[in-house]
Amino acid sequence: MKSTVLKEKRSTHLKRHGLLYLLFVVAIAVFVYRAQNSVVSHSGSSVNGSFEVGSPAPKFTLRNLQGNLEGIDDYKDKVIIVNFWATWCAPCLEEMPAFEKLYRRYRSQGLTVLAVSLDKGDSSKVKKFVDKNSLTFPVLLDLDGIAEKLYPSFTIPFTYVIDKKGRVAARVDGAKNWASNETFAALDILVKG
Repeated sequence: MKSTVLKEKRSTHLKRHGLLYLLFVVAIAVFVYRAQNSVVSHSGSSVNGSFEVGSPAPKFTLRNLQGNLEGIDDYKDKVIIVNFWATWCAPCLEEMPAFEKLYRRYRSQGLTVLAVSLDKGDSSKVKKFVDKNSLTFPVLLDLDGIAEKLYPSFTIPFTYVIDKKGRVAARVDGAKNWASNETFAALDILVKG
């Protein structure tokens, strides 16, 4: 009798947890399928989340910290480093001083850094961080996720380097030392054309 009762309890336990496991697996499969097959269109660019070197960079326009519209088109014929970051991301914050060095070194040679904040809601944290660290490059607010949809990633920070012709020259997932000699050498080539 005890054996039958134990089997019934195990069977009920397995059914209950097995269903939860199955739902979890289905949810992951749907997420992966949507991530691989999502297509976002903006300004005539089709994006599937993966850019090959040489492909046109999707264009976007966002508000900067002063409330003005600013975007990729404002920097035609320049090398643009588009960095996606957030105030809650420690590696993102560590990169910012290096971006400042890079920007100061190359801005007179036709390079800009566009730091796209992925922070949602109130932009006061972004403004405080920028002021505290004396950042002089443009910081854009992606409050509605416009640029984030055009440049999807599973990591943060992530960065795109766009050449003077508006093509993707490189993508970097995760944090990097942007003030390294290796980076400067690569940017020297891009800036000189």
